[in-house]
Amino acid sequence: MARISSTTLFNFTDNIDYLIDNLENGFYCCNTYEKLPLKNNGYRVPMVCFCDIPLSLIKEHFDWYGKFGIGINRSYARSLGVNPVWYITSENRLINSLINTKKMSEYERKHLLPYLKQFMGFQTYNNDKLKNKKFYDEREWRYIPDNTLVEPFFGIKKELIKKNTNKNIERMPIDLEEVEYIIIENGTFFDKILDALKKLSITHSIKYEILVSKLITAKSIEKDF
Repeated sequence: MARISSTTLFNFTDNIDYLIDNLENGFYCCNTYEKLPLKNNGYRVPMVCFCDIPLSLIKEHFDWYGKFGIGINRSYARSLGVNPVWYITSENRLINSLINTKKMSEYERKHLLPYLKQFMGFQTYNNDKLKNKKFYDEREWRYIPDNTLVEPFFGIKKELIKKNTNKNIERMPIDLEEVEYIIIENGTFFDKILDALKKLSITHSIKYEILVSKLITAKSIEKDF
């Protein structure tokens, strides 16, 4: 029976410099606006997003999020508080009740709201136009920093929400021993990533050969998996 989930969680970016930065300093927590499947409702919170998709099914994911990625052991991710999101539709009665009455408690705001994700919605595809996407297929997991600020926006159009002015850069820790895969787009990036891995082997006290063994290209995944 084909596997539809993985023991590895993947985080992707479209830039090798971002990939190297995450390996060196931990995953950057982007302060993200998340739309909910109710008109003019959503929230903003710092997060790191992962997908629980085996490499054999991950090709379409490249087109949405980029071909540079880090795969970490799922058990390790769970030990840091990474959890799967709760996919919801506009018919969800609990969420409708919480949002429409605006009686969400501080606990619900902090521990429930950041893990809500719309089942389906629009997202920019390949840095081009908006395209309808079934987010449910991503099997997303999230890291939300402790004591972080969750900003609910209920009844407010996204374009009217004030621009994020948070300058604090929060990070999710990374243990290079727990990295299962380091994905680069193709072979033209080998020199740059190998140079970065040499430096990482020294600063993180891990054998260079171990880091190199984790390397794989998106091109080979698309061809062979």
